[in-house]
Amino acid sequence: MRKRIEAILKQDIPYMDSTRSKLLLIGFISLYSFIFINIYAPYNINKWGENYYWEFILIGLSAFIFTQFILRTLFGPKRFKIYSLLPWGLMEMGLMAVIFELTYSPPMRTLQEQISEFLLTFWQIGLVVVVPYTLFLWYAQINQKISSFKEEIQFNTKGTNGEGNGELLILNGENNKVVLAIKYNQLLYIKSAGNYLELFYFTGEKINKELIRMSFKELEDIIKDTKVIRIHRSYMVNTIHISTAKKTKKGYTLGIQYIPEEKIPVSFGYKTDFEKALQLKKMPH
Repeated sequence: MRKRIEAILKQDIPYMDSTRSKLLLIGFISLYSFIFINIYAPYNINKWGENYYWEFILIGLSAFIFTQFILRTLFGPKRFKIYSLLPWGLMEMGLMAVIFELTYSPPMRTLQEQISEFLLTFWQIGLVVVVPYTLFLWYAQINQKISSFKEEIQFNTKGTNGEGNGELLILNGENNKVVLAIKYNQLLYIKSAGNYLELFYFTGEKINKELIRMSFKELEDIIKDTKVIRIHRSYMVNTIHISTAKKTKKGYTLGIQYIPEEKIPVSFGYKTDFEKALQLKKMPH
């Protein structure tokens, strides 16, 4: 049970990374909050005057823009996991509560009254924000699964026409036991992690990661598919799953099917070999 909970908390949330996703999140929460405030009038706002409806929405909107586009860029995680999204969401609501308190609370109150008022404001903000936040995450997750399913259908259709390699990549661990066996066309990319390698591959609509104690040197001696190439001292990639290749000063930045939010570098030293490997594959630049 404990391991199951830990696995759930460590799940990636990749659909919160793109600028589009952040804007959709902020827009959805703002629209929902405006409708909610107009219908239910929390904080006795209907006694304050109609202008406060817009002021509350603008404060929340500004707080989310600051946390999602500035604070997260400077200090936040590159990719959320469930365990990191929870405190991040609480921080966002806490920031809004602080702004509301500084803007609207009367002066000359005791510390106990200020704390009590802050907690009440935080609780009321949570009642407004948590529902649209959760609904958006649910929507984004379903949308990503649908997109991945469509890509898988397209990939399988291409696979029947001869693209990819259906042979097995078999990796052994200690005592020569098989640690992982997948078809080459399931492999997305490989990343170095110290003395280990992280292999990213898909099964159905799910993206998997397998940690294997092995060096790139050892792996290169095992891999037989010429479409799986080294592009960086820390990366190998399966070229059949490259969706975009954007040229940079040092080489390229690659987008990968199924995980478009992941950007993988092609270093200058591997640039020529990479370009040769893609001569027969038309790529958008």
